[in-house]
Amino acid sequence: MSLFLALFLVAAVPDSPDPPLPVVEADWPALRVQTRELLTRLETLKAPLPVKTAEEIRALLNDDEADPEVASRSVQRLLDAHCLVIVSVNPESRVKAARGPHPATLVRDEPTLFLVKVHNQGGVTHPLAVSGDQAIIAGKKDADRWVEASILNGKPFANRLTGQRLEYRVLRLTPRQTGKREATLGFDVGQGTQDLGFRAEVPILFTIRPRR
Repeated sequence: MSLFLALFLVAAVPDSPDPPLPVVEADWPALRVQTRELLTRLETLKAPLPVKTAEEIRALLNDDEADPEVASRSVQRLLDAHCLVIVSVNPESRVKAARGPHPATLVRDEPTLFLVKVHNQGGVTHPLAVSGDQAIIAGKKDADRWVEASILNGKPFANRLTGQRLEYRVLRLTPRQTGKREATLGFDVGQGTQDLGFRAEVPILFTIRPRR
């Protein structure tokens, strides 16, 4: 199954009842450019957003008469629906993470892409990274580790954050088991940047279907 199908299967799940993510006061020209690039890069990976969502976003991006604040809010609303996690970086570069509204549905042995909303108050430009006790580590065998997890920091994506107040990154998850399984995903932007009290970690209960 292609990355496109893996993402499409998850995107086709009905909307989650979870509350929407907070709106970030973003620089509209920067968000506009970044969102165009995001759509193009997802298409390059053959993992585009659903057609209707992409069309609505492009209409907003191409409307030169749109009110910047309204357009920014609308684009965030459309992208946030596909976010598994929101990551916040405070002015001291401390990271905390919270659950996004997208359903946590995976298919065994198939990579699935999710968006991660990044609220970067610290203007950090380090790479965003993900880890966790259930994340598979290359070269190590551990029965409790069942999911491959990574932020796409290689081409066609940039290898680090832009430093803008708002941006969206892409998280790739590939499960190696089926059923209901929980994973605690931790995020950081460099050593020592996790928030106190383990708030950079977010537990997520996944539903993993067998591969067809």
